[in-house]
Order: sequence, then C-alpha cells, then structure tokens
Amino acid sequence: MSLHLLWTSADSLIAAFALAFIVSRRHVLPLVLMFGVCDALGSALGVAMPVAGGLAAILLIACGASLLVRHPIAQRLLNAPGWFYVLPPLLAIDNFVLHSADAPAVAALSSAIMAALGFACGAVVSSAWRAGLYDVRRLAAACLIAAGSLLAWGA
Repeated sequence: MSLHLLWTSADSLIAAFALAFIVSRRHVLPLVLMFGVCDALGSALGVAMPVAGGLAAILLIACGASLLVRHPIAQRLLNAPGWFYVLPPLLAIDNFVLHSADAPAVAALSSAIMAALGFACGAVVSSAWRAGLYDVRRLAAACLIAAGSLLAWGA
C-alpha cells in the first residue's frame, strides 16, 4: 500500500468523522461501503485532470463554511433526506484525478477502513461529549473544511 493511497483515503476518514455527528447509525454501513466503492471507481477510471480536485475541495470547504455560519442553504441541505450520500462520490474525485498505480480493490479497502475508523472515532467523541456538546454542526463544519483543505492540498 502506497503513501499516495493513504493520502487519498484520508478525506474519507475526516468526512466520516464529521458525518458521525449528523447521520443516524443505520446510514453508517452504506456510507462506509460507498466511500470504498467510489474510491475504487475513481482509481479504476483515473485520469490526469487536476482542476476537478480543486473544485471538489472548494465545494467541501463551502459546505463546511455554510454549516459554520448557519446559512439558510445549509439548513435546507441538512433537512434534505440523503444529502450525505453525495459526499463519497465527491471525495472520490481525488482518486479520479490523481491516478495511482495501486489496484482499485486496495483503494476500496483503504477508503472503507478509513471511513469506518472515522465513524468509530466520531461515535466515541459524540458519546463522550453528548452532555456538553451544544451544537455538533460546528464540529462537522470544521471537519468538512479540513477534508476540503486536505483535498486542495493534495490536488
């Protein structure tokens, strides 16, 4: 497993950590599988197109910032059913634009493990902070901004 593969899977870890505060437990397994499948498809179909990675990073940072400032668009997004299923394909753009020599199956496994670890860490933090955590959207927003920044830095 290459360092490049871990780098492109780290966004799944951060986004899953953010989602752990927002989504119900019934969505965790489908999202973990989607993170893996989308990264595998991105690796299999990879081409050299660095502009798309920057656009995905900007979208993630914008989503995080709108959550942070409680923009009405973010509120509508949070109320829309299944909005979080858009994140795995969006985060797979880095695998798509930064073609790797690693097999797509390895990319899928790496991303799924990172997403599962992110959800597990988020669940631990959420249960530990539940009594004192006033607004988890701020933490989720910070994580989305971090994932976008990581994607921008890698692109």
